[in-house]
Amino acid sequence: MPSKAMIGRTLSTGSAAVDAAHVAAFARALGDEDPRYFDAERGVAPPTYPIAFMVQALAGGASVFEELGLDFVTLVHGEQEFEYARPIRVGETLTLTARIADVYEKQGSSGLMDFVVLETEGTDAAGKTVFLSRNTLISRRRA
Repeated sequence: MPSKAMIGRTLSTGSAAVDAAHVAAFARALGDEDPRYFDAERGVAPPTYPIAFMVQALAGGASVFEELGLDFVTLVHGEQEFEYARPIRVGETLTLTARIADVYEKQGSSGLMDFVVLETEGTDAAGKTVFLSRNTLISRRRA
């Protein structure tokens, strides 16, 4: 069972470069042809682009997931939300900090469920927040 004592714990920190070709490929995969996503010099990323950073943001956090006691066999992605201070700009490098924002449990029809809310903050070179991403993971607890 995940411990509430883990709330606020940092999983990892790292950085991610916002590459014009990657942003364009991401937009194409979404079927979004907005010209802002294809401008290599002044472009911005689509609103869901931070999902592309998820692996980088959580790198090195495997030991914390083991400590949380989540059952990876039953683990599902429950929810994702994004909050922006400004658009993500092509060409910038963001610093990513992933932390545990909340831990709780609920009784479901298939048994006790553990919920872990992960929050990733992306900051710019000046240290200002660009976005917050919240990701809820759900795991059915083994008896």
